[in-house]
Amino acid sequence: MDRRKLGKGKLPTRAEAQVVWLSRDGAPAGTTDLLERAVRDMEWLPGTAYAWVAGETVTLKGIRRHLVTERQVAREHTHITGYWRRTTPAPAAPGDADAHGQVAADHSEAEADDAHERLHRLTDPAPGHAIRAAVTLGLFELVDGGTRDAARLAERTGADPVTLTALLTYLVSIDLLALDGDGYRLTAVSEELVEDGHSADEYHLGGAQAALDASLSGLVPTLLTGRAGYRTAAGETFVEAMAHDARLAGTARAAVEEEARWIAPGVVRAHDWSAVPEVTATGPGAGTVAGALVRAFPGLRARVTALPSVLRALREEILDTDVLPHVELVPQTGAAPAPGTRTLLMCRQLAWLGDEDAAHLLAETAAALAADGTLLLVEQVTAADPDDADAPLDHLRLRCAFGSGVRDMAGLTDLAERAGLAVGACHDIGWDHRLWVLTAPGRPAPR
Repeated sequence: MDRRKLGKGKLPTRAEAQVVWLSRDGAPAGTTDLLERAVRDMEWLPGTAYAWVAGETVTLKGIRRHLVTERQVAREHTHITGYWRRTTPAPAAPGDADAHGQVAADHSEAEADDAHERLHRLTDPAPGHAIRAAVTLGLFELVDGGTRDAARLAERTGADPVTLTALLTYLVSIDLLALDGDGYRLTAVSEELVEDGHSADEYHLGGAQAALDASLSGLVPTLLTGRAGYRTAAGETFVEAMAHDARLAGTARAAVEEEARWIAPGVVRAHDWSAVPEVTATGPGAGTVAGALVRAFPGLRARVTALPSVLRALREEILDTDVLPHVELVPQTGAAPAPGTRTLLMCRQLAWLGDEDAAHLLAETAAALAADGTLLLVEQVTAADPDDADAPLDHLRLRCAFGSGVRDMAGLTDLAERAGLAVGACHDIGWDHRLWVLTAPGRPAPR
């Protein structure tokens, strides 16, 4: 961004923020330590610190070590993400231009060998299992912290020494660890795991993302039945496991709340909230969206209904301190609203329900709404980009785990109509999400 266009180097913001511009003076991006030196030299304010850091991956290494090791900022109070990595283009191989004859002769054999290797890589589950086990034990962080020998690592992790040594040996073979005279050390790949908090959360077997990845083991039953085919080692469905596994449920909710930060501005814009005196919000992401609404409309009374454990997480981890006094947190077991509710915002609630259960919940909601009540339904829809490779994978995970999947607009509209709700406007709120305006039976649907 050209700071000259902003006028005297100021970045417009409503936050109480001090913006400091650091000029590289023509140096290539990602090649200076300007940001690290600025972080090291800045005044350290009193109280509990939270650090959000993003930039070129290698440049962030020193900042991370300073914050976590020297400043002792708790890892849960940091969000450090390398958005890109500076690379140097590889030189062309000598003789490529005049080797056409030999290349043509060897093409079929080389292509067959490459296909075989690619098939092996695509079907080998071992690296994923090994990495997730190591992340779950905290193995890479221990090595990063100076614990280098196998015996000490076994002691610190509580793992069986013989089995752990086999795992360490395998991790060396796939370049996740290196072994030298001083013991085990991190490689560039495992450094990425340690330095990027998102990766650590994603691969920890106690978290929702790893569990959703594991849910693909139920893909064949799901393909044959159309229902959730995944079962845990204890024989439970994903929903049953979430009911008693606080970490699993908490990380699942936290992930959706994080995603909701991107769609919250769209929810604020998509509806005439100035005409709404109060709103009840429910579902994953409801806390984040409710917080955005009361910021934009200070006169709006907002409440979030959820289980007590979910409300505790919203209070302690999601809602900002300036917003918290303006959002009422109401313990509630079910997702359907209290009878007579005028405006209900249901956020991502159907993503974890199969069609049968989703239609039932919407029917219960329709029955509970006031005669002039409105249901604002926020849900993800199938991606518009046919080349988005992550979209079908998201659908398969949700289908295997919950029997739901990512529905298209017609499917979500059909669920609402099956529940007896009148379908009014449908707004695109960004990031493949829509907001439906639905009303109780017998009332004309708003536009």
